[in-house]
Amino acid sequence: MSGPVTGPVSGSHDADVVIVGAGIGGLTAAAYLQATGRRCVVVDRHAVVGGNVSTFTHHGFEFDVGTHYVGGCGPGGLVASILGGLGLDERVRWRELDPDGFDRFCFPDATYSMPRGLERWRDRLAGWFPAEREGIDAYCSFVAGVAEAVAAVTDGGPMEKLALLLEHRDTTLGSLFDGLGLSPRLRAVLGAQHLVYGVGPARVSAVVHALVAGHYLDGAFYPEGGGQALSDALAGFVRDRGGEILLRTPVERILVEGGRAVGVALRPASPHRRRGVPDEVRAPVVVSNADLKRTVSELVGEEHLPADWVGRIRGLRMGPPLFVAYLVLDRDLAAEGHPNANAHVLAGDDVDAEYDALARGDLVDEPTLFLSFASLKDPTNARLGGPGRTNLQVMALVPPDPAFWGLERGPAAGERYRRNPAYRERKHELARRVVRLAGRAVPGLEESVAYLETATPITHERFVRSTGGTSYGFELTPDQSLDRRPGPVTPLPGLFLAGAGTLTAHGIAACMASGLAAAEAVTGEPLARTVRAGGRVAEPARTPGP
Repeated sequence: MSGPVTGPVSGSHDADVVIVGAGIGGLTAAAYLQATGRRCVVVDRHAVVGGNVSTFTHHGFEFDVGTHYVGGCGPGGLVASILGGLGLDERVRWRELDPDGFDRFCFPDATYSMPRGLERWRDRLAGWFPAEREGIDAYCSFVAGVAEAVAAVTDGGPMEKLALLLEHRDTTLGSLFDGLGLSPRLRAVLGAQHLVYGVGPARVSAVVHALVAGHYLDGAFYPEGGGQALSDALAGFVRDRGGEILLRTPVERILVEGGRAVGVALRPASPHRRRGVPDEVRAPVVVSNADLKRTVSELVGEEHLPADWVGRIRGLRMGPPLFVAYLVLDRDLAAEGHPNANAHVLAGDDVDAEYDALARGDLVDEPTLFLSFASLKDPTNARLGGPGRTNLQVMALVPPDPAFWGLERGPAAGERYRRNPAYRERKHELARRVVRLAGRAVPGLEESVAYLETATPITHERFVRSTGGTSYGFELTPDQSLDRRPGPVTPLPGLFLAGAGTLTAHGIAACMASGLAAAEAVTGEPLARTVRAGGRVAEPARTPGP
């Protein structure tokens, strides 16, 4: 597991760059900045690196915080290219989920499996819905076209490919389906991955949906050792190149002097802060990988930024949060023949009704569930539970309002909650509900639970400090997608951004891309084009060993 780095942090100019937050975006930015000769200090309030891309261990069982499956890990893929640019492509070992069906969409009356390959998916859909072949072809052409258009932006391809993005800049997935005349069940199957981005078909950007679908259709993978292995590889690179990572060290504020960011002030009362770490770490560049709304209002201070830009950030709507049940079963699902695939459990064809309820601060009786089976994805990891057991997560969207959880303000405002009886009852009731509903994907699951732990949006807000306790960042509607999201450069000189709140949006690959974009903005070097072309910014001989 990760720990604080030893070494000096001192003087009035302590680093070339300070990164606030050791999430996967901040770590990627730090690694590329170190690779280009900038000395970085990464500061994070948590005890391990990675943020959502980390693991935790309770009662001897290891669980992944937020790594469920990752696209772009095959040759030429986004994640493979970013790691390859640092010479880390051999450090992280990927296991592919079942290419014949990595996502299973479990409806009450039928199950549909999504395979690797857009053409295979097209053929499979046509087999299930033969009367809708024309609409299926048009949908698949749209997914392929969006991928080509994005490649044109990132890889310097023909700019005429951008026409599709411009044409559908304001298109929702629901309106795309309407135009194609798709049946309710086909719409539900094509939109069944909605928990990956946390917006219903009526509101989600059609382009965002196409990017997500295409991302996984190129192959779905899981890192050996869980998400922590990926974060540790990047953190090890930063340390090996002379950078520092200060954990258990909350940032009080980003220092602004003379109209520019000049470093960070650390929380002086932090009981775990390493001895010898000063109250301030100064640098001419600060990259914030923290929650963007909190970066603006709490770390920088709105008075230091243009009023129109502040208003824009204030007005951005957050995506919904998740309730997560971490389970260990006294069953070996692999031995029972369960496929190495995620399961999406849907109550019916009307997904938007669930999002309408969330908007009212309510929860439908049978919410969509997402099941991720760590033991099937990483069978050699004995820390997950051992022989004869299965480690998995069950997730559902829930309202973010603290009142739904029996609270008034939430943990970021200092409110204690763990012994709150209303909070505990809500949490236990939801655990019972999702475990029962998960039995539709794994019959008999409820009777075989050996261990159960849960996490709520309140938990997430406490540990990650994300506004509303969400892992999704800003809601991915057309008015908050693509170039309508903030990029890595801010109006405050010296301050740059990375993470789920930026242009690339949430998800492991996207947040890694945000870190690369931040490093590119700081250095002015064409890092993204270099690595996407298969080039290296750092040679593998200089990377750390296992």
